[in-house]
Amino acid sequence: MRKLVLQKKMGRIRRSVQIDAAAPVAGRLVPLQEVADETFSQGYLGEGLAIDPDSGYAASPFDGIVSHIADTKHAVLIRHASGIQVLIHIGVNTVELQGRGFTVLVKTGEAIEQGQPLLEFDLPFIRQAGYSPFAIVIAIKDPLIDAVNCEYRSVRMAEPDVFRIVLKQDH
Repeated sequence: MRKLVLQKKMGRIRRSVQIDAAAPVAGRLVPLQEVADETFSQGYLGEGLAIDPDSGYAASPFDGIVSHIADTKHAVLIRHASGIQVLIHIGVNTVELQGRGFTVLVKTGEAIEQGQPLLEFDLPFIRQAGYSPFAIVIAIKDPLIDAVNCEYRSVRMAEPDVFRIVLKQDH
């Protein structure tokens, strides 16, 4: 869903479009800085959040298109109608599992709906293999993105309006 938001910044009115996104994974939202991976925690790929998962499914945060699926099945990239892309990455360094413990439920290029399951992952297997299972959700860097906002709390998979991607539109 897109919303128009008016903000006052440095003495001028600024219009921005806000993309309200659903929780891709059930669990506890935490700041991205708590993820033990510098690429994510330092925001090199973009702003976002992490979820300490309660279950082994990841769903689409909004209607869009699957633009990429990692060969190792641990990550999927979703493109919103605005052109913004969101990465859903399961676990820290889980690329090393070479796809073991992951099942992809969609195909690259597929149109998907908010809440549609994308990935299934074996949470006990990931933990037993010694990997952090955080679900990392990143709005890939784009000059249109102003901010990614959320309230840190427990969420259900596909719960609507869990995080917001604010897009710049100066006028």
